[in-house]
Amino acid sequence: MGSADVVQRYFVAMTAHDWEALRACLADDFSRDGPYPEHTWRSADEYVAFVSGLLPGLKGQRVEVTRVTGAGGVVHAELTETVELEGRQSTVRISNAFEIGADGRIQHVEVFLRRPPPAA
Repeated sequence: MGSADVVQRYFVAMTAHDWEALRACLADDFSRDGPYPEHTWRSADEYVAFVSGLLPGLKGQRVEVTRVTGAGGVVHAELTETVELEGRQSTVRISNAFEIGADGRIQHVEVFLRRPPPAA
C-alpha cells in the first residue's frame, strides 16, 4: 500500500461520516493547519470531534477529489467542495499537503483553499 492510499481512505471515511475509520487514518501525533488561523489542531481526537460536529450539519455538502499524488511520505490532494450557504451554492477549490508517518498514517496536513471570484 502506498502513501496515497491512506489519503484516499481519509476522504472516503470523511465523506461517509465514518468517524472511526477517519480516526484510524490519523497518527497519534496528528496535526493540521489551515486554511484559516483558527483551523489548527494538534490532536487527532480533537480534530475528529470537530469534523464530526461540523460536516453532518453542512447543507448540500459535496466533495469531489480530483487528484491525489504522492512521492515518499508526502501526498498532495486536490478537491472541490460545494456547500449551501444562505440558500446559494458556494464552491471552493482545496489543496492539501499530507505528511505520512512511518506507520503509514497521516501525521500532518496543511490545507489551502481558493475561492472563485465573486459574481458580477
